[in-house]
Amino acid sequence: MSRFVSRRTALAAVIAGAAAAGLPHAPAPASDRRTAAEESSAASTAHRYCVYLDSWAQPWADAPAQLDLAKSPSYIGTIVLSFMQPDAQYVRGSYSFNGTGLQFSCEGTVLRDAVSLLRRRNPGVEVLVGIGGATYQNWPGMNVSAIADFVSDFGLDGVEVCWEPTAPGCTRSGSGMQCATDAESISVVKALSEGLPAGSTLSVAVAHVGAYGEGAWADSQPLSAYTGVSLALLRSDAASSITRLNIQAYDASTAYNPKEALAAYQNYFKGPILLGVKIAPEDWPQEGAPNAHVLSLPEVKDLANEVKDRGAGGMSLWSLYKQPKSGTPSVREVSQTICDVLELGDSTQPWPW
Repeated sequence: MSRFVSRRTALAAVIAGAAAAGLPHAPAPASDRRTAAEESSAASTAHRYCVYLDSWAQPWADAPAQLDLAKSPSYIGTIVLSFMQPDAQYVRGSYSFNGTGLQFSCEGTVLRDAVSLLRRRNPGVEVLVGIGGATYQNWPGMNVSAIADFVSDFGLDGVEVCWEPTAPGCTRSGSGMQCATDAESISVVKALSEGLPAGSTLSVAVAHVGAYGEGAWADSQPLSAYTGVSLALLRSDAASSITRLNIQAYDASTAYNPKEALAAYQNYFKGPILLGVKIAPEDWPQEGAPNAHVLSLPEVKDLANEVKDRGAGGMSLWSLYKQPKSGTPSVREVSQTICDVLELGDSTQPWPW
């Protein structure tokens, strides 16, 4: 799935112009779940590894223990169920995926019980639902109460906001960046922070170049329609309600430097930040293009060491069911490398994906 695909030509023109001019289930309250996580060894580690679970690819199962989700190794700290529509329709107590955008083939109660089973096996794990993504764009119609009810019913820890506007409208105004979607990003985070169950995690996925466009990063490459798209949110009062950021540090060509992006985001946000990688091939530039980036294990190791050196929150991966390009590392190989470098536990644990 394309996530924040670069549009360098569009913004280059804009900037140039601007310059010229099976278990019994009553899920525990979120506050109780957070306490359990804080007390576990997995949660107390200095870093976190987050993975996206593509709901459309999760194989069908009629028992919670058979779902891959329930078999997740303990070094995975966060699993994001992808993706729920911002304008989802969900009736509390129905455990139905109809109208939510999630594409699990199993029954809702099977997923609910798999989450509970996973918690018993790994009390420190955090399970979120991803809201939005590249496909679901009706943020003005966001149904916060439905999202909150879904989180409560399925015993989840909260949400990740995967806000990916198709036309961010970012321009350079003087020495700063302004985007047509600034107000929307702020209002989305505010609404969720006020409407989710108390103690919920509110993670925000941010664009690869979203902290570029100003100061030391005024000319950071590549120029993109998303350059500076995160700045207004990070400067707003709503930023104080964000649990962590998750940089989608891919789909940006070989001109992009994830280390530079991490430094830029750390300048604007003082909470935990995850640095994301993506199993090859990436969506942009298209596979075979001379500037197409291809993930390698030495790069994963290098980026994980950068995360450690900079005291960042950890790393993330898109996605669990993505099949790698021939000759490139698999999801398991990338995950084991991150686990080993960030010292998250035993990387040889059984792997269900």
